[in-house]
Amino acid sequence: MTDTEPFYSALIIHNDSSRDTAADFEVIKELTKDQYDIYSDAYHEIDVLLNRNIFTYMKKTMGDLIKAIKADMEEMTSGKLNHSQPDDIVRMGIRMRSAALAFCSALHYHQEHTYTELEKLYGENSDTEKEVRKILNRLNEKSSHYRLMYHLRNTMVHHSMEAVSIHGTAQLDKDGNTIAVSTPKIDVKAMTDLDKKMKEKYREQLTALPDQTPDLLQYAVEAFKAANEANDKLLLKMYPNMKQSCATILEFDELFEKRDGVRATTTERSTNEPPPLKFSYNAWASNVVQYARRMANRH
Repeated sequence: MTDTEPFYSALIIHNDSSRDTAADFEVIKELTKDQYDIYSDAYHEIDVLLNRNIFTYMKKTMGDLIKAIKADMEEMTSGKLNHSQPDDIVRMGIRMRSAALAFCSALHYHQEHTYTELEKLYGENSDTEKEVRKILNRLNEKSSHYRLMYHLRNTMVHHSMEAVSIHGTAQLDKDGNTIAVSTPKIDVKAMTDLDKKMKEKYREQLTALPDQTPDLLQYAVEAFKAANEANDKLLLKMYPNMKQSCATILEFDELFEKRDGVRATTTERSTNEPPPLKFSYNAWASNVVQYARRMANRH
């Protein structure tokens, strides 16, 4: 049985696999309980916003869409996907449309989740809610790509999944190697024809687009960029302590003096002899520290 005692510290977990196991953990600085609480609370706030926020899952759907397109190209290059085989085309279409729908739906979920969270934090019709609504409304106004992808979800869910069409080509280059390209398209005409609840002014705008079958990936990438920018703004409105939390995380990070390794905090250590010591610790995700650094550079 291991005996333990309270022990609060900043701990580094070394990434060097050549190190002795006993030296994997190194205490950088002992902390008071109050210091531990301050650092841990700051980390928890940013960790939740970055890694458990609905926007995190939107990022995942963006990545999955890119992976679906890459999978098409890899299968066409290797010969696994045969354009003359209907089953292969069906599989390709299901994969692509599923990825597209997931991303478009994530745009909806992000807005819905934001409004639900606003009401929990500030109640109905708060000044903060009005400010956040302005950010999201401007998102539709500023980004035609975001607005179209947002509406594409309505068409796919309520009318036809074929509002996204698959397009792929494969050919031999001068060296005899197969070069494949996958360029899924958005069927704008399907959107304007099928979605009867679409506002007439927006329907006219879409009908007037010179390209009625724009590139799905291009629109998704631009929509994601716009959503990402808006998300940064609304988080600062909804969570005004973010800046202070990021500053606290940076203060903790500076204890490590830029040393390579995973940052962690401890709450207990073993007292048994002989060493090595064993710790109860909470490792910090690197993207939380990196986000705090980016926030510091912005202001």
